[in-house]
Amino acid sequence: MNTVRSPLRRDPVLVALGLTALGTLVTAVLDTGGHVMGALVWPALMVLCLVTAVSGLRVGRCPRVTAPERRMWGSVGLAGTIFLISDTWQFVVYLRAPGTTEATVGGPVYSAGIFAGTLCLLAALLTVPVGLGTRHERIRFLLDAATVLVFAATLGCYFTVTAGAAGVAGSGRLISLLFGPAIYMVAVFSLVKLLLMPVKPFIPLAGGLLSLSAAFEGAATGFRPLLITHGHVAWDQAATVVAVAALTAATRVQHLRVRSGGPARLWSSRRPYSLLPYAAVGGTFALLIGVLAVSGWQPATWIVVAGSVVSSVLVVIRQLAAFADNARLLSMLDTKVAELNASLAERERLASELEHLAFHDALTGLANRALFQRHLDEHGHERAVLLLDLDGFKPVNDTYGHAAGDAVLTAVAVRLRSCAEPGDLVARLGGDEFAVLSAGPLTDEQARARATELAAQIRVPMTVLGHDVTVGASIGVATARDGLSGAALLHAADVAMYDAKARGRDGLTTAGNGSGTRFTPRPPAADRLG
Repeated sequence: MNTVRSPLRRDPVLVALGLTALGTLVTAVLDTGGHVMGALVWPALMVLCLVTAVSGLRVGRCPRVTAPERRMWGSVGLAGTIFLISDTWQFVVYLRAPGTTEATVGGPVYSAGIFAGTLCLLAALLTVPVGLGTRHERIRFLLDAATVLVFAATLGCYFTVTAGAAGVAGSGRLISLLFGPAIYMVAVFSLVKLLLMPVKPFIPLAGGLLSLSAAFEGAATGFRPLLITHGHVAWDQAATVVAVAALTAATRVQHLRVRSGGPARLWSSRRPYSLLPYAAVGGTFALLIGVLAVSGWQPATWIVVAGSVVSSVLVVIRQLAAFADNARLLSMLDTKVAELNASLAERERLASELEHLAFHDALTGLANRALFQRHLDEHGHERAVLLLDLDGFKPVNDTYGHAAGDAVLTAVAVRLRSCAEPGDLVARLGGDEFAVLSAGPLTDEQARARATELAAQIRVPMTVLGHDVTVGASIGVATARDGLSGAALLHAADVAMYDAKARGRDGLTTAGNGSGTRFTPRPPAADRLG
């Protein structure tokens, strides 16, 4: 920030412009007769307009700026050129007849030139992109701008009606009466637009100077009849000089920024709202109070009353629009929250489904080795493990195909579930190997009884794809002992299972006792699968 402002502080042109504006205001206050201002105003305006035209046209031709910036600053340079021609003409008129009213306040040629240049300048400001994307943003902008314009119109119309247009010479008087209020309103709207628009095509300092220029020019144009009526021609001239000086300073600042290679890009206001409309409403009511206190009730007071009513109605509409926008935003927020909750629920469902797939066997739906191992690590030291390996499964798979083998595995899984106690974990460890982790501690006799029941259920004949098949199971049982880990428990059950398988089909061995038990259960009715 300091590197940007330092060249501006040292620029002799900007220093001269500041001194010119300050000297003009001091001269206007001290020069009661208006003779000094009358002699200095036209040369000063000529120099200011020349600098404005040169700086504006240079910025408009710079290839580094955007298209909106080129259009706006090119129009400013064109307006400066028109002002320069008008001021030069008026200076010639002043040199020919310095004491006339036309030479002091301007004749028809000068007035037409000033109006043309002002229109060119205001057209440039009006065509600047506002940067409002949605319909709701545009409505809020128009309501805010209308509120401020109502205040400006109330102020201008009241003083124009009460003061009249006396003192303006000939055709210039007619032009002022016809076009002065319109130019004043457009200037105010341009100023309002600069203050309300969220994105601006110039650096902040240039934007502030343009706003100052629009304010002084609008005041000079709108209140010229009042100033002339009360004999303050020098004040009117000073307002014009200050307006042009501010315009010149804005173009000079932007030109220096572009010439130095600094960023001339768009800048955004930080606040998403503006206090300007509310200040305008307050100003309208303040004007009404002041008029009633100073002049009492008069016909022109109706203008201020109407302005107060209209501005209040506009603010109410603006607030209702804001409430509607808030309700719409809250509704959108509720919808987004509902969608987010639904998305979170869906994510939780998918996560649960993925977790289930990760820890369960896809064919049988039983727990897989990973889930069994996790439970075994956590609770194996206090539970019993029954490890099963099917007998006679391979011949079924080889003879009738993998579909028949899958059907047998599924049937075995169903039978294991039916025999399981609440809290038992039934798992398929892989292939034709299954396991059961008891819900609580079991004695060797209880574990053997559970294993005998499981073997009997598995031994029940089943019909698979039209074929009667029978499979058995070799079961190894290991019960928890003091200091025995889950991995050691599973290893003991595995050793017992292979010991039972070595002793023969449908074997049962309890880890640690060193004995196998052969049995031939009574088969219930056969299942039919496939």
